[in-house]
Amino acid sequence: MAVEFVEKVYDRNSLFYDLVFGLVSQQGRRKAPGFLALDAGERLLEVGVGTGLSIPEFPEYVEITGIDVSQGMLDKAERRMRSLGRRNVNLVKMDASKLDFEDDSFDAVLAAYVISTVADPVGVVEEMKRVCKSNGSILFLNHFRSNNRVMGNAERILSPFFWRLGFQTNLDLPELLRETGLTAEIRSKVDFMGLWTAVRCTNP
Repeated sequence: MAVEFVEKVYDRNSLFYDLVFGLVSQQGRRKAPGFLALDAGERLLEVGVGTGLSIPEFPEYVEITGIDVSQGMLDKAERRMRSLGRRNVNLVKMDASKLDFEDDSFDAVLAAYVISTVADPVGVVEEMKRVCKSNGSILFLNHFRSNNRVMGNAERILSPFFWRLGFQTNLDLPELLRETGLTAEIRSKVDFMGLWTAVRCTNP
């Protein structure tokens, strides 16, 4: 899934993202601050900030930078921040696989429902690690391939169809962690249907 394709898909999805995807994923977003427990003045990077649905869940004393490859999504996020009067947020159009930040720039990095939408998940996670401070928190909110053999095979078969909508259904969490050198300290379902999982790691 090339970056240009993802950008085009999510520019289109921005028109109805909040109504469709926002409703099914907001439970996890509400729980994200509790997993990160950031202190006043600490800096958070949200990779794939989308329309900014996660930001209102965080206290205003946290300095937030949100990046996204889709200008359509960012435009909606900008409008949301203005309506909320949030001045602790900086939104930037940026490719997650080529983050334009110095090493060790952030106390924590959040990837909410985005790691299965990128062309190179391992490369994106490596960039997240680079810009996150040593011993900082990296939090994924995402759907990962089921450990159930039947469900896992179904997700693998269906993934090419969902790919055209902008995401894959068969991202394997153990493989992703192994390839990026991360360890899941917390792994918790965040919705009543068990579709979404929060995975918190400490940047080594």
